[in-house]
Order: sequence, then structure tokens, then C-alpha cells
Amino acid sequence: MRKIRLAYLKLSDVAIQRLLRAFSSWVDGESMEDYDFGTEVVGMPGYMLISTTGDHANPSTTDAYEQFERDQHIGNLPGAVDNLRHYFDQRFTQGRQPPRQHALNALAHYYVRAGEIESARQVATEAMDTARTGLVPPISLARRIPPRKQTKSEDDTKSIDDDDAAIIARPKYTTLQVGTSPMDLLFDVRLGLDAGEPLSFLFQKRFEAIGAFDLPPDIQMWPLETQWQIWAIDAQLWRLAGMASVAEIADKIVLANTSPKDDIRLFTLCITARQHFLRGQYAKAFMVLLDRDTWAQLSLTQFGYWSEQIWWLMWDIATRRSQDAFKLQFLEARKPHPSPFDVSDKAKKSPEAIRKMILEASEALVCIVYDPVCRPNSNGDSLQTARNVTRATILIVDALHHAEVNGYWHLYRSATPIFADLELQRGKIESARKRIEEILPQVARGEDLEQRAMTYAIYAKVKMAKSHDTGRGAHFCSPGRENCHDGVVESLSEALVYLKKAEDDYQTLEIYSSVQDMLYLQAVVHETLEEPTLRDLAGKRLREIEEVEEKMRVGSDEEMTEVWDVVCEIGIAVARGDTYWP
Repeated sequence: MRKIRLAYLKLSDVAIQRLLRAFSSWVDGESMEDYDFGTEVVGMPGYMLISTTGDHANPSTTDAYEQFERDQHIGNLPGAVDNLRHYFDQRFTQGRQPPRQHALNALAHYYVRAGEIESARQVATEAMDTARTGLVPPISLARRIPPRKQTKSEDDTKSIDDDDAAIIARPKYTTLQVGTSPMDLLFDVRLGLDAGEPLSFLFQKRFEAIGAFDLPPDIQMWPLETQWQIWAIDAQLWRLAGMASVAEIADKIVLANTSPKDDIRLFTLCITARQHFLRGQYAKAFMVLLDRDTWAQLSLTQFGYWSEQIWWLMWDIATRRSQDAFKLQFLEARKPHPSPFDVSDKAKKSPEAIRKMILEASEALVCIVYDPVCRPNSNGDSLQTARNVTRATILIVDALHHAEVNGYWHLYRSATPIFADLELQRGKIESARKRIEEILPQVARGEDLEQRAMTYAIYAKVKMAKSHDTGRGAHFCSPGRENCHDGVVESLSEALVYLKKAEDDYQTLEIYSSVQDMLYLQAVVHETLEEPTLRDLAGKRLREIEEVEEKMRVGSDEEMTEVWDVVCEIGIAVARGDTYWP
């Protein structure tokens, strides 16, 4: 009403008479065709008695921003930058200058999403220098931009085995106060993971983010999408704590409250596919990632992340299947570039470093057990074996210590079977048994099938070693088993149960080399128990698996090749703009 009255006061006498005649005609029910509401008439000289500069100024529109959103979706970086600057160059208020700091802040956010880290850093710095008020958004963004990578000489490079390796200074975390962004507190969780902070500290930061988000509206309001990002981080922390079933509840909350174009939804779907992979449900993993609701509204940046997750899924499946030729000839040439947000400098007790220690310890243990080069030669030279045993022991003890202290129980359960296997190599059967039985109820849930299969396999070896220790000094198992020690039969029977469970899990995961190991151990147990029929069946099954593995090793994979063709077609559609829904 205020605008209408001001417009009326600015009318000239002629314009008022014309308006009065049109109003009288409207009251009498006559036609109003003679009264033109067009902007051409309003702009005629004499129509306005008091003409101001605001009457002739071009009003701000959203056309440039709509074009920016499309350019951002299809990855048109120059067009997106030009349209974003053009949008903020418009006059939104009666001030002397447009809000340039807001343009720079929005531009910095876009550069981050596009992976242009150096440009984002420069623009964020310029935004902080330009802004006199509202410094929190650019400072918050600049804090989350990865630092420049420092080049190190060969003399300064250290391996993860050194005591002083991977020592990272404790980062500066955000202090919770009025106006603190929940995103800064969630970023503290990321910093805490890289620094190897305890899980209790990470959950504390998560609760602080909830507190910052739940402030009363009269104090601070944050976008609703921030709440679902908190739930997604919550799911990751629960998985690290070894509670995947609790994490799935948080995933369902995120998926139920987000739209297909949201980044956090895509991240959650990729994590869901990875969980199917851990359970050996490869078809379900691809179904989640290739579902139409997953890729229908992907932007080019999102497509890069989505296709990278599919590639790593294919790589890990091919690794489990021993598809060496397929990896070398097909997947290697399509390996995605590393993300600019991947931080190389991580503390020794971070989850990523613990995973690396577990993997290296496992490789050293495999070398000890299976590789003839690592075993003592005919001259009794066991130097290489001692080195591998020492290396594996140091790595796995460090991994167990850091995982237990920080509460990373999923990683702790992954490291325990390797430590128990090393204990078996030293003849410490009781120590190995206690270690395995400590985690056996948790891994039996089947949240990580490979972890469960490895635990069952080591536990079966413990039972076999215990049977040998029980039968020492007596008849181990004489022909016909009439003089076979009762404890030996019981231990070997229990070992067979766990060997078959491990075989089933490895078969589900399609890790054929491990299936052969389980079948070989079953044949050994059946031979010890004088069961030639079952021994021959295990041997026959082992030869069949060897043939399957050999075919996998030298052949290609048509199904995964077709999957990648679909990914390429979707990428073409994304670059063409077919997935852009305004």
C-alpha cells in the first residue's frame, strides 16, 4: 500500500484525471480498453509529475543467476564466473555500490566446488580484504580450503615406520560461541580425523554442531540442509566405532530428507554402495550407484565424484577376483585423478594411517607364510624372515594401540586377526586364541564379510594348532582313529566348522585365492582325521577354484565393461545439460 500511495502522489494532474475516468468506467461496468497499463505509457513525458532516478533505473533480475546455475551444472567455468559477476553487479539496494564482497564469496564457493583450489584461495582472500562487515563467511571458507602442498627433498622424506614419521601439529579447532557456523564444527571433525583424535572428541564436535544449528531463530538461522550434513557425519563416526547398523539409521534419515541434486545425498548413496561391497553384494552396490534417482540430476562436478566411486568399486572387485589382466588393460587407463581435497599429511594415528599399517603388516605376514624368498633357505639364513616378522609386529602393534586408544573399533577388529596370526607364528597359541575370541561376537554380525572371514580362518588355525599341542607326546591320530585323542578330534572338528564358514564368506566375496587356502586346510584336517572321501572332495573343489581363478586372471570382464559404458553415456548427457532441472 505504501508503494501504491507513493506512486499516486507522483502522478501529474493529467494522469490523475485519466485514472479517475478509468476507475469510473470500471465501477459502471464499462470497458477499460482505452486505459493502457503498459510501461510505454508510464514512461511518456508528463505522466509522472515527480520523476526520480529510481524510476529510470533498471531493476535487478535473476536471469544472470539462473544462467550461472546452468553453467555451473554443465561445468562451463568461464560462463559461470561471468554470469555470477554480472548478477552481483546489479543494484539491489539504494547504496552507492553493489555488495562486491557477496559476489566474491559466492565466486569462491563456486571455485571450491569446481576444484579450482588456487583460484578459490585468491578470491577468498580478496573477499576478506574487501568486506567491512560479514567477515564470517569468507573466513570460514578460507579455513576449509586445503593448504598449498610443500615440496620435500629426498633427505626429508621418512617412511611410516620411523618414530618421528607423520607427526602433525594439532590443528586449531573452532570454539563454540554465538554465530559459529555448524559447517566449521563439522570441518573440525575432518581435521580431527586427519590428526588422529579420539572418537569421543569427534562426537563432541558433532554435538557442538547440533547446538550451533539449534540456536533460536532470533539469534541465528542456518539452512535446513546443514542438519542432514550433520547426520551424514554422524553415520561416518558410528561406522568408525564399529556400529554399522546404527550408521544405517542416520543414512536413511539423510536419504529421506534430501533431493537428488544434493551433494550430501550423493555422498550417502556412495557410502551405501560401499557397505554393500563390504558384504559381498556387488550387484546391489552397482544398483545403488546406477539407479536413475542417483544420477538423474548430477552436475559435472558431482559426476566426477560419482564416476570415481564407481571406478574404485570396480577396481576393488577386480582385486578380490584376481583380475590382473582386466585391471592392467582396462581400468588402469581410466584411473581418475586424485582429488585436490585429499590431504597427504596425516598423523600416524589417523584412520587412514592405521589402515595403511594394517595393510603393510598383512603383506609382510603373507610374505612370511607363503613367499619362499622370505622363508629360511637351505643354509638356515633367516635374516629376511626376521626382518619381515619384526616389521609386521611393529606395524600391527602400533595399529592396535592407536585404534584402541582412539576408539576406532572397526579398525581394531581388522588388525586383531593379523596380530593373532603373528602370535601363532611364534607358537603363542593361547594368546592368539584370547585375541580372536575377544572380537569374535562383534565380527559375527557380518557388517564386514572379509573381516569376518579372516577372523574365522585365523580362529580355525588356532584350533588346529591347539589340537597339535594337545596330541603332542601321544598318538596324534592313528589309522582308524580308535586311538585318536579326544581333545584332538574336538579341536579339529571345531576347526572344520570355522574353515567352512570362512570358505563360504570368501566365496561370497569371490576372493578365490583365499577360498583355495581354506579348502587346502580342510583337506589337511580331513587327512589328519583319516577321512579320505571328504579329503578328496576338498581337493577336487580346490582344483575347480584354481581353474576359475586362472580364467579370471587372464580374461576380461564384459559386465563391468558395460557398466563403464553406461557411466560414459551418463557423462555425455551431463556435459550436454540433459540432467539440468531448474
